[in-house]
Amino acid sequence: MSKSSTLEQFKSKKAGIGILILLYIVGALGFLSPLSEWFVYLTPINLIITAGMLWIDTKPGGKNAFLIIFIIWLLGYLIEIIGVKTGFPFGDYSYSEVLGWNFFEVPPLIGINWLIIIWGGHSLARTFQIPKNFRWLFTAILAVGLDFIIEPVAIKYEFWYWTSELPPLENYLGWFVVAAMLGLIFEKYPLVQKPRLGATAFICQLLFFGLLYSQIR
Repeated sequence: MSKSSTLEQFKSKKAGIGILILLYIVGALGFLSPLSEWFVYLTPINLIITAGMLWIDTKPGGKNAFLIIFIIWLLGYLIEIIGVKTGFPFGDYSYSEVLGWNFFEVPPLIGINWLIIIWGGHSLARTFQIPKNFRWLFTAILAVGLDFIIEPVAIKYEFWYWTSELPPLENYLGWFVVAAMLGLIFEKYPLVQKPRLGATAFICQLLFFGLLYSQIR
């Protein structure tokens, strides 16, 4: 790889990180403003832009990158359909239309959310130099920790509804198992050379939901 192309990739990654940070800062300010009801319905755009930034960061010429992304999205989406229809493995819940149009009672974008979380968690595992054989476990733990913060925010802004009003313990157990499974797939077929952009996406989500969580406790 030439010096000029390396420099261009570095600049591109820096721009991507800047865009993600700005995106979540604007989102957080919007959610905390009098326009929060309007900003809530921009959540799908946030997910699409974040996923698009991660897609740009895939390995140049990486084999089957689109296929791996599609598989993770599809598995995340199908598991959510099973969850809504049967109550397994997360408990009894249903989606509103905040995350976009529902198909089989589940917004297809929820699969994108799973992709972003797994991609970001795995990127952080690499950033912290977690041994390769344990990255899936670290990813799953991060995903559950993030969901613990997401749930109160999602309930307040009506992303989804729980029959029991609060998420049951099985929700977090289900999240751990699903995240571990998807993390194993991501580990076997890594999509990026450098984990900075994915790690930034996860940290942005963590800080975004953490800030909103702190305002409703």
